[in-house]
Amino acid sequence: MAKSLTLRDAVHGDITLTALEVEVIDTPEFQRLRGIKQLGAAYLVYPTALHTRFEHSIGSCHLAGRILEAVNANPNSERKVSADEAQIIRLAALLHDISHVPFGHTFEDERKLWPRHDESGRARHFLTNPDSSIA
Repeated sequence: MAKSLTLRDAVHGDITLTALEVEVIDTPEFQRLRGIKQLGAAYLVYPTALHTRFEHSIGSCHLAGRILEAVNANPNSERKVSADEAQIIRLAALLHDISHVPFGHTFEDERKLWPRHDESGRARHFLTNPDSSIA
């Protein structure tokens, strides 16, 4: 079983991940996001635009956690988010791009060669297929 982990991020500083989040990140399905650039070929024009879907997803999880902390710290909030709800929301943020392919927005949105990654069954494959480590 994985342990919780603190990563050092260039944008957000220290990011703490729960053991379950680390377990998801350690799957081959999530690790494939390391090879998919967040901004497609933009790095050819902007050499420092090199971050990946992997980094983006971890940052999304972190920011979801920060939003949840702010909601729970707000004395005017009508209700608090439970720890279980917070974990589900953080996992949803972590996995929101799991079905992305390289240059996905170009092929899906601009050229319309493929259905959108978030509207087709691709995400379902990663989340529910018995052959998926994430499932």
